[in-house]
Amino acid sequence: MKGVFCVFLWFIRGSAVVHCYCSLTGVFSSFVRGNGNSSVSSILDRILKHEKYDKRLRPSYGDGPVVVTVGFWVLSIDSINVVDMDYTLDIFLRQSWRDERMAHELNTTMFLSNTVMDKIWMPDSYFVNAKSGSFHKVTKDNMMIMIKPGGIVQYNARVTIRLSCPMDLRAFPMDTQHCPLTIESYGYSTKHIVFKWEIPGNDGLGFVPQTLKMLPQYKLAKVELATLNNVYVVGNWSGLKATFTFERLYSYFVIHVYGPCSLIVSISWVAFLLPREQAPARITLGVTSVLTVVTVLNMLNNSMPKVNYVKTIDKYLIGCFLFVFATLVEYSLVLWFSKAMKKYRLCREEWRKQHDAEEGIDSQVTFRQKMNKMENGKVCSSHLVKMEMNDVEKEMFINNSRHRDQIRTPRHFNTYFPRRKVSRPHCTRFKDFIYSESFVGGIDGYALVFFPTSFVVFNLVYWISIFSFEDVFGF
Repeated sequence: MKGVFCVFLWFIRGSAVVHCYCSLTGVFSSFVRGNGNSSVSSILDRILKHEKYDKRLRPSYGDGPVVVTVGFWVLSIDSINVVDMDYTLDIFLRQSWRDERMAHELNTTMFLSNTVMDKIWMPDSYFVNAKSGSFHKVTKDNMMIMIKPGGIVQYNARVTIRLSCPMDLRAFPMDTQHCPLTIESYGYSTKHIVFKWEIPGNDGLGFVPQTLKMLPQYKLAKVELATLNNVYVVGNWSGLKATFTFERLYSYFVIHVYGPCSLIVSISWVAFLLPREQAPARITLGVTSVLTVVTVLNMLNNSMPKVNYVKTIDKYLIGCFLFVFATLVEYSLVLWFSKAMKKYRLCREEWRKQHDAEEGIDSQVTFRQKMNKMENGKVCSSHLVKMEMNDVEKEMFINNSRHRDQIRTPRHFNTYFPRRKVSRPHCTRFKDFIYSESFVGGIDGYALVFFPTSFVVFNLVYWISIFSFEDVFGF
C-alpha cells in the first residue's frame, strides 16, 4: 500500500518528494521496531541492575512470608521398584511467586531463557524423600522463566527423580502402595516461605494424564494432595505432599504363580492312582512336585525384599508345599502299614502253630497220666475202666484230628530240641482292622478324596480372606 502511494505521488509531485517521504517512513518503522526491543532490554536491565535488585534477599523481606505456589505435570512413571522400595517420576515442576522487584510496564508476559536464573532470587525447594534426581539438558537445559505483569515469576523445569516409597507387602500381590512426593524449603522457615498447591482441594489426579493411570503392573487409583507443617529444632517448615496410590494388578501372578502351583498340587495326586508296589514312580512324582513348588517359592522371594513377615502369596505357596509334601507322607504311611501288616500276620500265624503244637503234646501227656493213675489205683470194676478209657480216647481223637503230626512227636524231642517261645500277639478288633488288606489298600482311596477336598477348602478360605464382600459384591 505504501509503495502504491509513493508511485502515485511520484506522478503528481515529482520524484524528489516521493523519495523523501518513503525514506522517512522506512526510518520510522525501523525506529519503532528497534525501540520495542530496546524497551524490553532496558526493562530487564533496570530490573536486574545490581544496586537495585539483590538476589540474595527474598521478595518482601520483612513484610511477611513469600507464598510459593507449586504444581507439576507427570510425564512418565518409569518404575516402581519393590526390592529397593522406590519409584521414579519424570515431571514438569512448576513454581510461581510474586516478586515486586520484577514488576514491569508491559501488558504481556516476558518469556526468558534459563540464562537469567542466576540473576534473580528463586526458592530453594527440594524433594525430601528423593534418593536421586537430575535436570534434563538435551538439547539445552530444560528450564524456563516467565515474568508476568505485577512481578509474578513463574519457573518451570523438567526433572527426573527417584523417590523413596516405604512399602507394606503383607498383602502382596493384592497390595496397595502409597508413595509420597514431598516438597519443602531447605533454608527458609514458615516465617519466610509458605508453600501451597496451585489447585484447590486434595485431588491431584489433574496432574496426571489419563494414559499414565494404567501401568503394566499397577493402577494409579488416586493422588492425594496435602499441606505440611513440619516442626524441627530450629523452627517450623512449610511443605507439600502428594501421595500416589498404586493398586497392584495381580492377574500376572494368578497366571504365572497361582495357576502353576495349583496344577502341580493336582499332579501330585496322580500318585494315589498308582499301586503301592510302584515305589520308584510314586516317590519320583512326589519329590518332583515338592522341588517344583520350592523352586517357584525361591524364585519369587529372590525378586522381593527380605522382609520379616509372611506375605499373602507366601501363605499360598507354603500351603501348596505342604499338600505335595503330604503326598510323600501318605505313601510313607502306606508302606509302614504294609510292613506292619505283614509282620502282624506272620507273628500271629507263628503263634498259632506253636500254640496248636503245645496243645497236642499236652493232650498226649494228659492221656498217659490218666492211664498211670488207673493202673496204680484200685479199680474194682472193669466197666469203670472202660468208661474212663472212652473219655480219654474221645479227647485224643479230637486232638489227633487237628494235630496229628504234633501228637506223634516223642516227649523227649522237645526236651532236647526246645521250641522257640512266641509271645501271643495282643489281638484286638482295631488291630485286626488297621492291619487288614482292605484298610491298607484303601488308604490311597481315602487320600484321593480327602486331598482334593481339603485343597478346595484351602482355596476358598484363602481367597475369601483376601477379598472383602465390599470388593467382590460392591456393598
